[in-house]
Amino acid sequence: MIKKRKNIRLAREQYELPSRIFSITICTDNRRILFKDPLIAGKITGTLSSGPFGNLTKRYAWCLMPDHLHLLISPVEGNLITLINGWKSYTANLILKQGIQNRCWQRSFYDHALRNEEDINGVAEYIVNNPVRAGIVEKWQDYPFSWHKWMKEPSF
Repeated sequence: MIKKRKNIRLAREQYELPSRIFSITICTDNRRILFKDPLIAGKITGTLSSGPFGNLTKRYAWCLMPDHLHLLISPVEGNLITLINGWKSYTANLILKQGIQNRCWQRSFYDHALRNEEDINGVAEYIVNNPVRAGIVEKWQDYPFSWHKWMKEPSF
């Protein structure tokens, strides 16, 4: 008997609402450490405001860790699942051009739709504090691969 995967997603139309903000976690395949190299990390974070996301999403916060990415994001146009899958494909090609072999990203990603009562600022602070909790830096401001919309845009 073939086991069917449980559908963990909301209804498809929920991913097309510009008012719906999602906290997204995208892990590397087998949690491989791919983003310790600042050049590669910079290329990946640079695609968050261009490439497949560009004007099609609104980004509130992000943090690229060595083996995963956290995003606080909403769609402006299109379906967020489709946009994320396009972004994963786009960045996988960039990573391959840097000489990294094999799969880059896990097959799926984790998403959490923020509820009205949830504090977007609090979620953004939680995201950018990931490197602090991981012991990489003492203050999130010292980590070059995190950002939230209430600070100035990073310069790479």
